[in-house]
Amino acid sequence: MLNYTLLLHGYRSPGAGLPGALVRDLLDAVDRGAKGAVRLRLEGRSSAKGGFPPAWVSTAAGFQMSGFHAGLPGVELRIPTLGEALPHKFAQEELFPSVDPASSALSLMGRGLADAQAGNGDSDAYDSPLLRTFGEFREVFRHGVQAVELRNGRPDSAPVMITPAGIAAAERLQKQTPRPQRVRVAGKVDAIRHSDRAFTLVMESGEVIRGILAEGDPDELAPHFGRATIVGGMAQFRPSGSLLRIDADLLEPADEHALSMWSEAPRPLFGGSPDREVRRQGSRSGINAFIGAWPGEESEDEIFAMLEEIS
Repeated sequence: MLNYTLLLHGYRSPGAGLPGALVRDLLDAVDRGAKGAVRLRLEGRSSAKGGFPPAWVSTAAGFQMSGFHAGLPGVELRIPTLGEALPHKFAQEELFPSVDPASSALSLMGRGLADAQAGNGDSDAYDSPLLRTFGEFREVFRHGVQAVELRNGRPDSAPVMITPAGIAAAERLQKQTPRPQRVRVAGKVDAIRHSDRAFTLVMESGEVIRGILAEGDPDELAPHFGRATIVGGMAQFRPSGSLLRIDADLLEPADEHALSMWSEAPRPLFGGSPDREVRRQGSRSGINAFIGAWPGEESEDEIFAMLEEIS
């Protein structure tokens, strides 16, 4: 078991103890963040559409509140290491970045928070849904808390400061993350993991792509092991634009022609969804730029550029 402390900097309690609503919001943000972080690192995605998270996620992220901190306002937590909580997971081949079994779900959450708050757009420690989950710390700040300090009991472990500015940086990363897009790639299925439908695809260039069979029977992966395969699905990107993974819904044999055509890592076609400035329409902008002016001599590229400008 590992010990952690959550300190609430700047909070001034009107009386002894901490308000129940503050403790609720704090522990809820930590619970959701820890579950998302451990699922991302061990399964490749922090959440999936529909249903509840697998039972092992709750097991790995299941912390206990062991008491209130003596001194600064805060709480003490205890949580098992990943090796203690999930011994079977570490007996399998790792398809995603290696995880220290002596660490915990709170350690993984802390790393994700640190990278997101620092604006690291190429990190493997979070994905877009987890960035949204980190935004739940805003509920803690509404109680007058200026920062949350996450301390690991280990002396060699640096604390993580969670601040409103840091959460705003995480939210900006989430907004600039390219939207998922439909892709088709081809390569050799180099490894598969039945328990969570994960696999790796090696392209002709040698680049390795991580994938997850989004739906269906995991046994569908077995016939493709070691074989040239076409994978179709939704590409998920990092804020930097690099590929994080493919949520696959199609696997089929690939011939040499398909390998030469589709053996290239996807690149984002669409950007994120940054806040857009509201602009007033003038006589030569917005819809007025089209009324009475089309059809005309504009090329298709010019027309699409005008549509993009007002969208």
